[in-house]
Amino acid sequence: MRIAIELAYDGSAYSGWQIQPGQLSIQEKIQESLGRLLGRETKVTGCGRTDTGVHALHYMAHIDIEQSELHKINVYQLNATLPHDIAVQHLYKVQDDFHARYNAYYRKYIYYIHTRKNPFLRERSFLYHQLNATLLTKLQEVADLISAEENFESLTKSNSGLSHFRCIITESRWMHPASDKFEYHIAANRFLRGMVRLCVGACLNYASGRIALDQIKSALNSRQQLPKSWSVPAQALFLTEVRYPENSLILIE
Repeated sequence: MRIAIELAYDGSAYSGWQIQPGQLSIQEKIQESLGRLLGRETKVTGCGRTDTGVHALHYMAHIDIEQSELHKINVYQLNATLPHDIAVQHLYKVQDDFHARYNAYYRKYIYYIHTRKNPFLRERSFLYHQLNATLLTKLQEVADLISAEENFESLTKSNSGLSHFRCIITESRWMHPASDKFEYHIAANRFLRGMVRLCVGACLNYASGRIALDQIKSALNSRQQLPKSWSVPAQALFLTEVRYPENSLILIE
């Protein structure tokens, strides 16, 4: 039987979701936990990669187990064998052809920025003194360009090895919830490697006068890397939501 696992994690100590030689990953820790509980190696398939240092409030993965093994992996037992910075939220029964990555039709990220030094936000937000409320319109100008774009070859890490760069953006907006805080919200059917952080970097570069809006438009149209391309720090980025077709997840606990 196939089980979907809903997770949350602090990515500070990890090289991202995916197992990489010689590096600590979320996937590795989940598989180690399942191995201890089931007494065998168990492959975990995630809904996508998250980069080194990126966090997830809502991440989905799936595994295959025998019906007789289900009692061994309840939420409490999984959390008891996982490190403090990874938490299982729920388990779901799914169809045997369910796929955590390919069945997801919606993903949302939020990038957090603060403009006043705060030691409690150091690992959760990007300290960027140059922003203020008067720049919100400029930030949104680039966000609107991103919203209207479908090919993101200009806004992904080079040598990504992808067959195509098409993403359907359903949300791209800046918010200013407090005098010293800004948030960038972006949602799409899929994201490319490093894409969100490069999108934020493009917004900040334009708002601060390092690049012109026409330069961004030209790069997007020509599928070339943006001038002064900037991948902003990872610790401020959170995967906040992943959606699947209705009734595809049946809650176990």
